[in-house]
Amino acid sequence: MNLASAFFVLFSAAIIFLYYSFPRRFQWLILTLASVMFYATYGIEHFLFVILGTVIAYFAARWIQSIYDASEGGAPAERKTEARSILLWMSAALALLLIYAKVGAFLIQGIANLFFGGRTANAPIISVLGISYYTFSLLSYLADVYWKKDRAETNFLRLLLFAIYFPKILQGPIARHKDLAPQLAQEHSFHYQELCFGLQLMLWGYFKKMVIADRLALFVNTVFGNVTGESGAHLLIASIFGAFQLYCDFSGCMDIIGGFSQILGLRLETNFNHPFFSRSAAEFWRRWHITLGTWFKDYIYMPLAISPKLIGFSKKVRERFGIRAGRAVMTVIPSAVVWILTGIWHSVGWSYIAWGIYWGILIISSTVFAPELKKLTEALHINTKAGSWKVFQMVRTFSLFVISRILTIPGDLNRSVQVFQGILTRFHPEHFFDGSLYTLGLDRPNFILAIVCIFILWAVSMLQERGPVRERIARSNIVFRWMIYYTAFFAIVIFGIYGPGYDAASFVYMQY
Repeated sequence: MNLASAFFVLFSAAIIFLYYSFPRRFQWLILTLASVMFYATYGIEHFLFVILGTVIAYFAARWIQSIYDASEGGAPAERKTEARSILLWMSAALALLLIYAKVGAFLIQGIANLFFGGRTANAPIISVLGISYYTFSLLSYLADVYWKKDRAETNFLRLLLFAIYFPKILQGPIARHKDLAPQLAQEHSFHYQELCFGLQLMLWGYFKKMVIADRLALFVNTVFGNVTGESGAHLLIASIFGAFQLYCDFSGCMDIIGGFSQILGLRLETNFNHPFFSRSAAEFWRRWHITLGTWFKDYIYMPLAISPKLIGFSKKVRERFGIRAGRAVMTVIPSAVVWILTGIWHSVGWSYIAWGIYWGILIISSTVFAPELKKLTEALHINTKAGSWKVFQMVRTFSLFVISRILTIPGDLNRSVQVFQGILTRFHPEHFFDGSLYTLGLDRPNFILAIVCIFILWAVSMLQERGPVRERIARSNIVFRWMIYYTAFFAIVIFGIYGPGYDAASFVYMQY
């Protein structure tokens, strides 16, 4: 079952009807059953991973909580050590599940190739749906219980619902137990305004996914399917389209599940905040996949940054090389670890490791060399408050993102190098105007429509930057409101990408 299928729409409508038809004390049970059914449609083997991970998190958190409850007024040092050991061992177990599901098949096949020349059966490993999302959610839950920021859940089914609440299992967001679990347990009444707001957000999500992202994908896949034969002009346009494709694909999913959850009275964490308006790489990652960034910050970066060993090492560096070098160590090492892990989180392979190193270098450099960059700006007499400078910064940040997409779209570093070579050595400007653009997956009307849709995306995003658009629509007269609803609905029906062999919901981030 996928988010852009008619079956998902009918399934969601049925869940909303049952959710508000049964007594409110059963609402969380309806969502639990719906989530189990939804996940089971992808295969029972996927569900076994979820159950095992939730069992580990459930008993580990209960164990840690029992240690704290038995030591009220201050836990003895040995009890704290016991709780820490439980956290480390159980977190390691969850991490091993994640690693096994992500890279187990590659490791086993690699060992087979090394020692047996590959003469073995294929490794019986599966690509477990959404394992990164619910594993990270469970890891943060364990850490929060250990740090006393949350209490252990006593009801296993409620914890299971938190782990696999079906709208967020495909692409996130990475939820925190202390934020989402109380909402899932709460009884919710039907509100017409929430229904309208939720449907509006879902329509916008489907428009971004089915009208923009999947239309751009036709062009991107065609061009990147022949990187050695295409001209640099075509590769450049495909790279730019690939950036918009990923954004509309991923944020479209967030809008669909966010709108559905709002109809149920639930608020999922914001995962996107118009990242293409960012003026720096650091700001971009504060606006893109926000819950992943905050997860790495809270559970990887900060523990490393305040660890006694790193502080001690920084002190030694400071004594030998100066204060600035010591401070740089406190930034460079945690950031480098975070970005390498972020690359690995996205996918196995050198492409995403290079992608993580790329973003790590950009963000670390901008932080470490901030004084030099400021002096350079002053030396060039750049008015940093001018609108033109802000536009330049946005274009620069977007260009950096396009480069990062070239590292990942081809799926292989060698092919990425070929794309860069093609753009630099086979760039023929006339290919922008000779009609060849309309032979690469999109004919002239669809290519023009894609450009128009990108402009609509920009215009709506500008309005959203200035304030909630849905509230403005709600304050408008009924004729204008319904004109917007009908326009959005029929735009999806008429201009959405369908057809034989087309998978309407192969959302990019479902693989993670």
